[in-house]
Amino acid sequence: MNLAWVWALIWGCGGELTPISNTTTRVGRPEVMEGTELELRIFTDERECRAKVQPDELHLCMPYVDRANGEVRLGFQLRLDGDTFPLPLSSEHIKVGHLGRELQGAGLKNPVKVVPHDPIRAPQLFILLIDGSSSMAQKRRMDKVRSALLTPEVVEAFFPDDVKTGVVVFQFTNGTPVPLGGRLQVFENRREYKQRIRSLQPLNGYTHLYDAITYATGEFLEQQAIQDLLTQFEMTPTIVALTDGFNNMGRNDTCGTNAKRLDTLLEHLQIVRSPEAGQDPRRRPSVYTVGLGRPLRPRFALPRDATQGVTARELCGKRFVNRRIDGDLENLGIDNASLDWIAKVGGGASYVRQDRKGLGTAFQAAAAARYHWFEVRYRVDPFYLRRNFRTTLRLVSFATGEASIELFPSAWLDAPPGKRGLDGWSEQRPFRSILIVLIPMLGLLLTLSTAGAAVYHAKRAMFMRVRQPKKPPES
Repeated sequence: MNLAWVWALIWGCGGELTPISNTTTRVGRPEVMEGTELELRIFTDERECRAKVQPDELHLCMPYVDRANGEVRLGFQLRLDGDTFPLPLSSEHIKVGHLGRELQGAGLKNPVKVVPHDPIRAPQLFILLIDGSSSMAQKRRMDKVRSALLTPEVVEAFFPDDVKTGVVVFQFTNGTPVPLGGRLQVFENRREYKQRIRSLQPLNGYTHLYDAITYATGEFLEQQAIQDLLTQFEMTPTIVALTDGFNNMGRNDTCGTNAKRLDTLLEHLQIVRSPEAGQDPRRRPSVYTVGLGRPLRPRFALPRDATQGVTARELCGKRFVNRRIDGDLENLGIDNASLDWIAKVGGGASYVRQDRKGLGTAFQAAAAARYHWFEVRYRVDPFYLRRNFRTTLRLVSFATGEASIELFPSAWLDAPPGKRGLDGWSEQRPFRSILIVLIPMLGLLLTLSTAGAAVYHAKRAMFMRVRQPKKPPES
């Protein structure tokens, strides 16, 4: 008999609450939000976990509440039409609500961490957008990009052995991006890809970054040949855009000039990735951005709702709004604010790197494996875990999905607090550690259950001794 059932017998476990093995926690039935594209399934059934996860990760699949350290852990999975829908999720893709209040991200007051499990490689069409502007000839920048794209780890990421993928490479300067080599080609093997990447050279002109991303996520994907390719091999389009500077369409452009242009691009991304567009979630593009250089605004933070319009002040900060890009800001750093914004609304991630190795890591991350299931961990003040509470998980990228669950920590006794792991989060102690607390508690209950009878019989014996009848007088 595990610990949860012992507590259920001692304290009662009515309704549809499920006891969690080796803990003092019970959970209600998960509630899945209706009308979403994906089913976000929070695990509460140990049998389901055993069928979905590796045996050594079973304890990570089930809910866990550490009241002493103020931490909560939940395992979840995304499904489409009853089948697992693997995704490359990280913390920025999941919003966590605790008692109706949305928590903040990692490193802030209420850290949230998403840990992926059970990686697989999914069929993907990678669309590389490489900045071909004249500045890419400076400081051997294009050489770094070419070298990074040819590293064995990046080539392996784009062309894994166990799944069908394709790569299309564009360069952009002015107007519509041009295919590498002048002819549109989908590279389906490593040899063709490496041969063409070796020919990558800087072009001339400005940096029409926003137009390139608009084309790659819109007009290009609408071509019948590309639609047939995506459908035939069930590929998901993944766009990776690299630049060494700013979106720059003319000599007199300032940072503030880009605010309206960026806003237009973000509106486009919302449309092509929205459920209303009728796009199958499996065909929905994701946009990753890579910046080659130093960030102009290293402390930049996106507004709470990145889809509610872009102002020049938000994009550039007070200092750079009216500064010219050409010959000025481009020498100070890259527009990391735009790259963050595009990746956020585009359902991807943004990376800023300065060398070949860093670029290679960024390309590998953009081509990352997808995962069968995830655990979300978050931390709050332990005060908010003293009674039952509801946690909500909401997917904010790739597609829509939401679910919530109510958790009931024991009102009488905490399980032993978890020990701190190497990553700073609590690790659940093994069952034998919990027995150290449970056995003395059960011993105390047993003692108390027999103490009353013992005291009663002791008092009765004393009373009988005192009230013994006196001997009758001798006659």
